[in-house]
Amino acid sequence: MDGAVPRKREANHGGDGEASAPDLISRLPDCILGTIVSLLRTEDGARTAVLSRHWRPVWRSAPLNLDDDLNIYCDDDLRVQVVSQILDAHGGPTHRLAFRSLPLDSNASIYDAWFRRPQHRALQELVLHFPLVSSYHELPASALRFASSLRVLDIRCCTLPAAGWGPPAFPCLTHLSLREVGVSEDFLQGMISGSPRIEVMVLGSNFGHRRLRLCLPRLRSLAVSVRWIRRREERIELDDLVVEGAPCLERLLLSHVTYGPSVRITGATKLNMLGYLGTGFPTIQVGESIFKAMVPVKLADNLFGVRILALAMPEPNLKLAIDYLRCFPFLEKLHIEFSNGWSWEGPGLYDPLNPIECLDRSLKTIELQPYEGLNSHIEFAKFFIKRAKILELMKFGRCPWCATKWIEDQHRKLDVENKASKRAQFSFEQEGDFSTFWLDEALSEEVCF
Repeated sequence: MDGAVPRKREANHGGDGEASAPDLISRLPDCILGTIVSLLRTEDGARTAVLSRHWRPVWRSAPLNLDDDLNIYCDDDLRVQVVSQILDAHGGPTHRLAFRSLPLDSNASIYDAWFRRPQHRALQELVLHFPLVSSYHELPASALRFASSLRVLDIRCCTLPAAGWGPPAFPCLTHLSLREVGVSEDFLQGMISGSPRIEVMVLGSNFGHRRLRLCLPRLRSLAVSVRWIRRREERIELDDLVVEGAPCLERLLLSHVTYGPSVRITGATKLNMLGYLGTGFPTIQVGESIFKAMVPVKLADNLFGVRILALAMPEPNLKLAIDYLRCFPFLEKLHIEFSNGWSWEGPGLYDPLNPIECLDRSLKTIELQPYEGLNSHIEFAKFFIKRAKILELMKFGRCPWCATKWIEDQHRKLDVENKASKRAQFSFEQEGDFSTFWLDEALSEEVCF
């Protein structure tokens, strides 16, 4: 338009010669840029080399995150070659090493050579998931040279060094996971005692020790399991676990096992997640509360803070479930796993004048699995549908069918039209696994394995 005042050209950030805003991030020291790049996905981090001449060397000198877990098939020789080439080419320090694909028995010398490389001197995360080919092999002692800097240690399917090696101290370690690991009682006890900053610990199906005593003032989550089916008679396994002084403990996770250790915990005043409680654990004592073979024999108000509970039952047993619910008046989430759904035990003489507090005021989510539509499953579920007054979601997992007609039939049999909570929704899924609660869901916000 004639006479109009021309607009001032806006700054262009595309780098095409127009005026642009100053590149402030590139003014940061290379060490900080390297840390930023190391937090990106590998593909995105590599692309930063094309930003400018200044950025070109940053990627190669940034802290390395190396994980050999490929989604495509790759034979062991090629995998070894690729990993070695990456370690040779990368000039910066290593932040994280994760090896999940190479068996230890035939590659022990290769692992030892990788662990001895100088760029791992300040390694912070080490993940070693060895495929179990025939038997458990000893971890190269060089893997423990990172003890002073490690924050995360996750080991599966091996034995820890014994001959000539004392237990290492891990002064910075916050996350420890040992699964299917053979380790002596003295070595494990010394290793944990030398790691006072541990916050999250997973001990799964390990062997070589019968007793373990923990004193970890920062421990927030503890997961323990022995065996799913039966004890290995030829191996020594955990019988007795004592946790002394656990003021920060929030989550105690016990695997659904047939055989488990006795567990005694003192000072767990912040406990809010507990499970799976099942017949496999001879004694579970939390503060003054005691459960023996899944029967609550002594109760105290130290469990009033528990909001999430998981039970493992041989068959639907309402009387037992009710006894447990009375122990946790502020419960919000309940998981129940059945191993045999054919038999059934009712609630006994349920007294409506003695209500279950959590059903009236707090229980919002219930998950039952496996749910097969058996009469025992239906009657068990109906008890909660008709009494949980603020229920929001009831999930039925590992269902044999999830066709529309079958689900409609289950709604009718469960009499959901007469539910106590008008907000309650019902979900039927063919998939489902107790491990989703036991480990993945329970520790999802805390474990970076």
